Amino acid sequence: MVFLSLFLSSFPFCIMSPPPPQEQLNVEPLFVQPKPYRVHLEPGKEYYWCTCGQSKNQPFCDGSHRGGPFKPKKIIVDEAKEYSLCGCKFTHSESGFCDGTHRKEEGIRKYNEFLLRANSKLTEQQKELKASDVGRYLSCKKNERNKQCMVTIYCTYSPS
Repeated sequence: MVFLSLFLSSFPFCIMSPPPPQEQLNVEPLFVQPKPYRVHLEPGKEYYWCTCGQSKNQPFCDGSHRGGPFKPKKIIVDEAKEYSLCGCKFTHSESGFCDGTHRKEEGIRKYNEFLLRANSKLTEQQKELKASDVGRYLSCKKNERNKQCMVTIYCTYSPS
């Protein structure tokens, strides 16, 4: 890093180019859910729809995009009613409203990618848990009545 700094400073004619626009970065938002958010919006009030998919306050922006290429979309409506805001984050609507992309091939493909990533994370967590001491105390018993797996965690308690 220091070598690069010294190297560039020795060439005053060297010009650093600005970063490419968001469209050229090929950065995609995080898939959040395969259906729209039904929300009641009031007329004249400003709402900011999350475009990155990282907000903990979906479908609205909480600032989680900061430092990245995404910016929230401002929404102002004319009448008070229930609106459908995009939940998959791949809408082609400029305003952030659901356009049904989640039901089309593009949206289904993104949902499948989302599920594969989530499954990979769970598999890794399961491996880590089995490798840990806690994993030795886990047992999973299938409940035949409702076909669910019940996880029981056994732990020891020693008062200090």
